[in-house]
Amino acid sequence: MVKSKQVRFYFHQVVNNGQTIDLSEIFDEVSRFYRENPNERYTFEIAGVKYKLERLNRPNDSEPYYHLVIEELRDFNFPSKTKLFGESQELGLADDEFLGEKMSALYDYENAVFMLQVNRNSISPNKFESFLSSLLEKLEYSGCDIRLPIIIQADAENIARSFTGYKHVAIKMREKTEPSDNFDLISIIKNAISSSKDSNLFDVEISLTAKKDTGGTGEYLPDSIVNEIMSINRDGVKKLNVKGRNLEDKTETVDLISNKLMEVIHFQYDENRTLNPASVFSEMSVRYTEVKNKVLRNK
Repeated sequence: MVKSKQVRFYFHQVVNNGQTIDLSEIFDEVSRFYRENPNERYTFEIAGVKYKLERLNRPNDSEPYYHLVIEELRDFNFPSKTKLFGESQELGLADDEFLGEKMSALYDYENAVFMLQVNRNSISPNKFESFLSSLLEKLEYSGCDIRLPIIIQADAENIARSFTGYKHVAIKMREKTEPSDNFDLISIIKNAISSSKDSNLFDVEISLTAKKDTGGTGEYLPDSIVNEIMSINRDGVKKLNVKGRNLEDKTETVDLISNKLMEVIHFQYDENRTLNPASVFSEMSVRYTEVKNKVLRNK
């Protein structure tokens, strides 16, 4: 059975001690070392967690960007192996064995930009910064302090309001959110929050998605609903993501709270498999090429 997984990606500049840095020379050195020593890998421990640079592939004609795969090595809190019927089996790991949680990174060496896969079980962007600094230190590049400031979409609000049709909208509200009174759905939720003595203990998230319509007449959410949600007082709103069709007739998702430049890709994979890093990177490479001008415009 084929399943679908939605994966988010963010974009980051590459800065060393406040200056833009090109990492291609370092990455070429690592790639050459891996090719000459296929059983060797660079590993680091950051905040008590082990990480491995599992692969580093150089650009080629079909994928003109560097591909890094970072694995978080976990030797605790791992799942059991089981079947639909019968007892579960614990996964026995030797002292030098770990479960690996992979994250793919695309590096555009011409513009010093990373496109990073968001994987809650793998390395975070902050730790990825530390990972890169540790790698440079191990390669005897002294005094390095790598930072990856996230690229902000300066025109996110205008982009969202210019969509020709809305596919999805999601809003997450805290206790002190003040929605307008003329949107019944949020007002009802707001009244429930206000009347609950435990309202400070939870958030409320509303997600609306347009169903696929083979007839082609109901492909989008009503503009009136989406516009009302986007017009809400943002105080106390933790999340407000809008997905729609842009003026170039492509689907785009914008984050109206953090304004982080974001892309979302849907991957198909077999039920008994995880996402393959090579397949992930292939899609990343295509998508990055498509949105590169937008990324550089906001850099």
